[in-house]
Parts: sequence; C-alpha cells; structure tokens
Amino acid sequence: MEETTDIRTKIIKAFSSDGCPLCAILRRDEFESLCQWVGSSTAESAMQIKKLTDAGGFCNYHFWRFREIASPYGIANIGSQLIDKLLIALRAHKPGHFQFTECPLCLGLRKKESAYLRELLVILKNSKHKSLYEKTCGLCIPHYMKIKDYIDDSLLMNFMYETQVAQLEKVKVDAIGFVNKRQPPMRWEQTEDEKKSWFRAIEKLVGRSGS
Repeated sequence: MEETTDIRTKIIKAFSSDGCPLCAILRRDEFESLCQWVGSSTAESAMQIKKLTDAGGFCNYHFWRFREIASPYGIANIGSQLIDKLLIALRAHKPGHFQFTECPLCLGLRKKESAYLRELLVILKNSKHKSLYEKTCGLCIPHYMKIKDYIDDSLLMNFMYETQVAQLEKVKVDAIGFVNKRQPPMRWEQTEDEKKSWFRAIEKLVGRSGS
C-alpha cells in the first residue's frame, strides 16, 4: 500500500512538469538507476556487475548515457569483463553463446512504466485530479497509445481522448505563436508556454529520448 501511495504522489507531482508527466518520472528514474549502476562500477559490487555482464551490458542508448556520468575506471572495469566474455565465445567459434538479453535498465523502466500507467488511471477517477490533469500538457502520444490498453471504462477513455486533442491543439497554437513572435519587438511578448512549446511539441510526438 505504501508503494502505491508513493507512486501516486510521484505522478501527481509530475503534473506540474513541462511535458508528459510519465516521461518526466521515467527520466528521473532512468537517471537515478544509472547513478546506482555508476556506484556499482567498482570491484566491490561484483554481483551487480555480473548481472550487467550476464545481460550483455546495456542497450546502445543506455551505454552512452552511462558513459556520460560514470568514471573512465568504472567503464573500463565493466568493458573489460564484457569483452572477455565475447572473446571466450569467439575463440570457441561460438559467437552465439555470447547472448545479449534485454538491457537491464530498459527492463526495469518498462516495469515501472506499466505501474505508472495503471496508477494514473486510478488517479484520474478523482474529479479533482482530472481537473489538474486537464491543465497539464498531458501524455505524449506513445504513452497515450499505451494507456488505452489499460482502460476498460468508456467514460475515462473519452476523457483521455478529449483532453489529448485539447492538449495537442494548445501545444500547436503555442508553437505557432513562438515562431510568429521570434523577431523583436514581438519576441518580448512570447508567453512562457510559447517559449516551452518547441520542447513540448517534440516530446508530445515521440515521448522521452531513448524510450
């Protein structure tokens, strides 16, 4: 019950983000998880490293994100172990024995994403939270498409549809206003929503980077 309450609080707080609330939460989760892996990139954390090497490492995206915050020594430590595993397979002429399973970070984020989608629907059964959600940028299109698989309430589905259309219209209008006011003196009349529209438009269309 405590975990559910924590998830609910995270989602409601994320309503105040500048874009899709679920993308905002998952970006933070992703960074915190990467920081945990960075802390595990020493010889003291053999079990965590083994978990990563057994999976064949991160996906391409998360390897490069890992590189941005990890120390060169930690990366070298993990890289050497992954290369050793690959060399053993190659020398045995069995490269297929070096199995890349799913990126452990992607897997963890997908499980959290599912829990967030389910909990958001519970939150939106409350009229107060519905009103708050209507004022947000709403879900990105990828999350909107995913959440439809969890909805069994036609009224809630209609609410999600109508708010999605309204939120898309607002981002479009803000983006047009941002472009039209790009030259002085109109530039000083750009609203805060217009200034953020370039980011919101991209996230609204494709969701967070690397998802």
